This record gives sequence, structure tokens and C-alpha cells, in this order.
Amino acid sequence: MFHKQGRAVSRIVAVMLASGLTVGSGLFAAGAAAAADTKPVTAKITKWSDVWENVQRFDPDTQGDVSLHAGPFYISIGDSDEKLPVYCIDLLNQTKEDAEYQETDWNSSSLQDNPGAGPKVLWILQHSYPAVSADQLAAASKIKGLSEQDAAAATQVAIWSFSDPNVKITQKEHPLAQQLTTWLIDQANQNGKAEEPKPTLSLVPASVGGKSGTTLGPITVTAGGGAAEVSVALDDKGTAAKVALVDDKGAPVKNVKSGDKIYAKVPADAPAGTASITATGTAKTSVGRAFVGHNAKNERSQTLILAGHGTVPVAAGAALSWGLGAVPTADVAVDCAKGAVVVTLGNKGDKDAVFKVGGKEYTVKPGGTQAVSVPAKEDEKYTVTVTGPDNFSKTFTGLLNCKTDSSTQSPAPSAPASAPAPSASPTGPELASTGGGMGTGLTAAMAGALVVAGGAAVYGLRRRGRHSRAS
Repeated sequence: MFHKQGRAVSRIVAVMLASGLTVGSGLFAAGAAAAADTKPVTAKITKWSDVWENVQRFDPDTQGDVSLHAGPFYISIGDSDEKLPVYCIDLLNQTKEDAEYQETDWNSSSLQDNPGAGPKVLWILQHSYPAVSADQLAAASKIKGLSEQDAAAATQVAIWSFSDPNVKITQKEHPLAQQLTTWLIDQANQNGKAEEPKPTLSLVPASVGGKSGTTLGPITVTAGGGAAEVSVALDDKGTAAKVALVDDKGAPVKNVKSGDKIYAKVPADAPAGTASITATGTAKTSVGRAFVGHNAKNERSQTLILAGHGTVPVAAGAALSWGLGAVPTADVAVDCAKGAVVVTLGNKGDKDAVFKVGGKEYTVKPGGTQAVSVPAKEDEKYTVTVTGPDNFSKTFTGLLNCKTDSSTQSPAPSAPASAPAPSASPTGPELASTGGGMGTGLTAAMAGALVVAGGAAVYGLRRRGRHSRAS
């Protein structure tokens, strides 16, 4: 979606998507909680859609309409040339300059703010534009004369109806798109029941431990869209300790596929220690995965959702710990309902393990676990450090991004008063942003000059206002 506005200053914007699921497992960080040593796979917005339409958002402050451009835009991940479509699921939040994004589960994103929205949004992504052409949508909906622009705008507005239900959107200039929006909402309400798509790549569990002389695991490899090629390796600490990665038959393993189980065989004489496993390669993305992000100032950027398949570079990780006596493990996840980061402490040894989290001590019995909730503030960066026996230490960082700004807004009246909306730019959308506002003064002449050093630079505009944070 694109937001049209008058006054602005031009900027070059590069939006990057950072990788590593919780404790480094996955293409991006689940729950926006990643281990400090996770190596990222980066991506950026490389193309603003030239398929969009003008729509109107009712502004309760002015009791009038704000003009928006609705349609998808595109990201490229790592060194992939593929451009994958995404839509906005966080209407009143703007895209931040240099925002870093992380893939996350629905319940760790703003989708959890509207229970039941995820499956309905997923149905729209799978059954509307660009997955389904405008002609196919016209045939299915029996709406004659639909254009690509109608299909693109209707898809975004239908998605907003579930992700941001308190915001009133109208399509006064495009009645066919309005009809398609209504049809998509109705179909999604009836048929939107699918389960959340799996992470692009993950190693589960993301933390295992045990005594020296034992085999740790299993760790299951999962690739949501299917892995084309994934290799696994130990870090220098694991190699120095002579730990070996093996399959369920004890044979050495270097390459894996989705569904495979891997184990870490630790020598009997290995002193207490820690290491990590890294899986890297290529995999297919999963439509419907959410992405949350923030910029270098730790300001939240609008939440996105993936609308296309592609084969992209991936990375995932898992932590190992071993020794005699206490053998500590730690994992982390975001709990949006509690507004907290939940650290799960584990002890795979035969003596008590004493941990410190946030300055407090916790004792975990042999074979036991304990969940510790660390409060975190919405839209603010958190850092949680866990220490334990034998110099065990892990640090988890992220940004709690659980709510849409529209959730604090009262539902709009069904027939709002409207101010005249600016007409659409004849050369393309002026702002490459969704809902909240940072976008592009993008003309046809500029478009050809955006690719720089193998990536794309985008000229952006900054918006300040009650419902959009400053870039």
C-alpha cells in the first residue's frame, strides 16, 4: 500500500530483513528474539509496485479522509534476484528508514491483536492477487471488468479489514475494487481456516544439552516451503571439543532436508562446554509468514506479510551444552499476551543448575525446566542475558512488536464524513509506504536509477503525525 501526501523531504531508504529464529533457528527470528551470535540473512525492499489504486482512510482526528495508495511491494532476500510480494498488516505504522525485519510467528506479531485474523489473511494471500490473476478473480467473483489495479487494491484493503478492523477504508473512486474487497472478505470469513505456515527454516529444539560421553538431540530440521539444499556444521568450539554431528544411525551428517533429525555426539572426556550448530543453504519461502522490524534507533517499523513463493538463502541455528554435573540450556520466546519475553531454563545434568536472569537467581533440578517471564515494553528493544554454571552465558535481543496502532482506535463510523481526496499521481505512487507513511517520491524517470551496487535504493519521504512515528 502507498500513502500519498504533500510535504516531505527525500531520503534514500534501504530496508533490511535480519535472520535467525529463536536462538538462531529459522530464516528470521521468531518472536523477534534472537541469540546474539546468530548470523543474519539480510534482505531489502527492491521494488515498489506499479499496480495500485487510490483508497481513503477515515481519520477520527480530522473527521475526514486521508488518501492512501493500496497495493503490494516487493522484497529480495540475501543474494537472491527473486522479488517476493508483501502486503502491510499494520496500517497506521510507517516504514522506518533502514528497518531490520525478522520473520515471526503470528502470535508474536500484531496479528495476535485480532484473534482469528491470521487464517483469514492467509486465505486472501493464497486466493487473491498476485497469486491469482485479475481475470481469474473476475471469473470467481463474477465481477466483470476487473483490472490488475482493482485486484491489487482490493487484496490490500481486504487484508486490512482483518489486521486493522478499527480503521475505516473506502474505495470511492473504484467501485469494482470495492465489490472485490467485499467478496474477498466474505470468502475469507467462510473459508479462512488454514493453519499458520511453518518457518522457512528451523532447527527444533533450538537448545539441547547432556552429559559428556552422550549423544545430544534429536534436533529436527523443518523447512516450511521445502528445502532445496541445506548443510549443517559445528562452530569452532564444537570442532575443538571433537563433537560430531550424526544422523539417527550414528553416521556423520553434513547435508540435511526437511524432516531429518540430527544429533551431536560428545566425547566422554570432553570438559564442560557449549557450541552451536548452523544450518545454511536455500529453501522455499512460505506465503503468510509475518515480518516485524525496527530501525537503528529501535523505532518500530510496520509489520509485513509475505504474499509469494521464492527460493532464497536461509540460515538456522541451535545451541549445544554438555558436561558433568549441571548441564544448562536456555531458550526464549515472546509472549504477546503477557507483554513479556519468556526464557525457558533447562538442566540436562545430574546436579542442580543455578541460573541468573535479570539479576535474579533460579535453581533448576536435574532433568527439569523453569519458565521465567521478563517484562518487555511494546515497541521497545529488549536485551535478556542468562548466565549459569561452567561459564554458561546467552544473550537474547529483540523488539516487542505485538500490536497494531489501530487497536487503540475506536471503530470508525460506518458512514464517515469525507474530505476531497487527492488524485492519484499519473506517473506512479508518490509514497512507497503502507498506512503510516514513510514512502517514496517515485517517478517513472527515477525508477530506472534505483538499482545501486546490486541492490535497490529507494527515495523516501518522512511523515510526522499522531498515527505515524517519525522516521
